[in-house]
Amino acid sequence: MERARNLISCPSSRRERRNAKTDAVLRFLRQHLWSTQDILQQVMGLLSRQAAHKSLVAMEQEGNLRRHTFFSLGGRVTIWGITCQGQAMAFDPGTEQIVSATFDPNRVSEQTIHHQLDLQCLRLAAEKAGWRDWVDGDRLGESKTFQKRPDALLAAPDGRRVALECERSFKSLKRYQSILLMYLQLIKLGEINCVVWVSPTPEMAARLKAIMTSITEFRFNGQTLHVSPDRHHLNLHFVSYADWPSLKDRPVDLSE
Repeated sequence: MERARNLISCPSSRRERRNAKTDAVLRFLRQHLWSTQDILQQVMGLLSRQAAHKSLVAMEQEGNLRRHTFFSLGGRVTIWGITCQGQAMAFDPGTEQIVSATFDPNRVSEQTIHHQLDLQCLRLAAEKAGWRDWVDGDRLGESKTFQKRPDALLAAPDGRRVALECERSFKSLKRYQSILLMYLQLIKLGEINCVVWVSPTPEMAARLKAIMTSITEFRFNGQTLHVSPDRHHLNLHFVSYADWPSLKDRPVDLSE
């Protein structure tokens, strides 16, 4: 009798598990639109690459996903992206609006693929540590609040509203001045509580911190605005991928 009950329940359990994996992938791609098998394997909570591939192929056959291979920066990257069908299955009709954006290989810049994939990994690490309410910068649309959209907005476990920047390469000092001015204004207005720049290595994070904290004044609307380190630097954080999602900057000796 017990065996008979197990045989009856197994198909139902497998169906629920399959639906849960599909929902997790579609909810993740609702914002990001596309990702790799390795990242989506983490989203599904699977240990086996074979099982992950089988699940993605099933979603592709159902019309929820499509795939495309890019030869990005000399390497081969296969991307799985959400379709119109997938977006129609990815939202809660009672509380959410459907997202119209879908995966279009022609609109994916191969130069930004690795930046976007790094950002997705940062999201998974943050959510695993209890962060929540991730909103991808690309989903913010046009905004009067942000002259430059952050890579993401999310809430820390203590409730702080955080703007995140995934910094893979350095910008000009002039560009950093305008970015810092924007964020300090947003912190003053209460739109966000702090900003965190996350870089691939501790050394890059330390160098970025040195650059940003070297900015002592701005010219804005014909006035000179001064930066007070004791006040303005408290809500600026610079960490490496390995240290994220901690907001504690690791000391690095740049003289070596």
